[in-house]
Amino acid sequence: MTRDMDWSILSWKQGLELDACVRCGECTNWCPVYEIEQREEVTPRGRSRSLRRLRGGEGGLLSRLVSGPPLSDDEFARLKEDLYQCTTCGQCHFVCPTGIDTMDLWESVRAVFAAAGEGPLPPHEALYRNIAEYDNPWQQPRSSRDRWAVRAAKGKNAEIAKVATAAPGTSEVLLFVGCTASFDMNLKQVAINTTKVLQKAGIDFSILGQAERCCGSTMRRVGMLDRFEERAKENIEQFNGLGIKTLVTSCSGCFKTIGRDYPKVGELDFEVLHVSQYLLRLLEEGALTLDTEVPLVVTYHDPCHFGRHAGVFEAPRKVLGQIPGLEFREMERIKENSRCCGAGGGVKAAYPGLQGSISHARIKEAEATGAEALVSTCPFCYQGLQVGMTGAGSALRMMDLTELVSAAIGGTSVDVAAAAQADGEGAVEVPTEVEAPSAAPSAAPSEAPVEG
Repeated sequence: MTRDMDWSILSWKQGLELDACVRCGECTNWCPVYEIEQREEVTPRGRSRSLRRLRGGEGGLLSRLVSGPPLSDDEFARLKEDLYQCTTCGQCHFVCPTGIDTMDLWESVRAVFAAAGEGPLPPHEALYRNIAEYDNPWQQPRSSRDRWAVRAAKGKNAEIAKVATAAPGTSEVLLFVGCTASFDMNLKQVAINTTKVLQKAGIDFSILGQAERCCGSTMRRVGMLDRFEERAKENIEQFNGLGIKTLVTSCSGCFKTIGRDYPKVGELDFEVLHVSQYLLRLLEEGALTLDTEVPLVVTYHDPCHFGRHAGVFEAPRKVLGQIPGLEFREMERIKENSRCCGAGGGVKAAYPGLQGSISHARIKEAEATGAEALVSTCPFCYQGLQVGMTGAGSALRMMDLTELVSAAIGGTSVDVAAAAQADGEGAVEVPTEVEAPSAAPSAAPSEAPVEG
């Protein structure tokens, strides 16, 4: 069967990379999906082989002789599933002897499938419809996006001071909260703790509040390239119009999307920093002091979009190293070789069972350190790893870096035992990277899909 696939969507380099696989199988040894599925077809090597056959089958006789027989309808359907079972974690890039840039390659191949009407999957389409209608994946009204800030600043027991709403010339620093921390009732504390710390440091910053829109990471990860570029252009125009110098976000997905993907669409007139990078800058400049002991043993999970994709490994570790009383222990696999939480690339939305199994493996590795808490810098990973904790019956507590920093400035007390019990209670299950909600959550959900 001939399929109308527009391979010109790939760059010339990516076209070569599809044929550059030397079939060594090193990616098979590291692929988190293969570790669970144990199928060659789902590995980068297996997908490359199938894609060569797909491309060759659309060419002439010579192409077919070189690439092998065309894919049957059943094989094509299987390839599409395998393509969307990839978490796009990027581990294969770091172990590939040919140096294939698989992180961008798999997203671009998904764009080819999407342009041909062969992708993404129905759960991803549902997320897009939510984003198009509500500006967030959780079907929450735009009017409730800044509810976390309003409520946290109310009353005698207010946790934070009132936060300014961004307008041209309001402030030089914009805190981009992201869908997850804005709407997820468990992860709103990430936004609150970030605000506490920035206010403690005397930073003049603002938030977009109800005018903030989803960064669009979901669309980019699953191949909706045109839709993503439309969203990126809208947000770039909004950000540039504010006259800010720095955009700070506590979401690794938003960080990768705005900081790495947006510049391919349009010019940014400001720098983009993850909150861990910004906090490290404040600590090194003396604008922020951590003087309250946090007697806790922790280990750190490198989010794929912050670590392998963006190349940031040291900033969170340096911040952890400056928290008094904290004992930091590394897991066996860290930094470039860190295990994935399994939630990325739309996997949690379409294949939640697979995501849970991948997450479970990471939790076991964290438990082996003897840590009391597992720390990350990504709401998506936070959600994804909690799935693994629940499945494993783990006593570990999931924490965001900002919670520890807030505790170290005296803004939050850390009770691991009580918090570990509360972590699994009353939570609204939210996707970690592209999970499609079957219905609108009854309460403000966790964060957002795909990362942001």
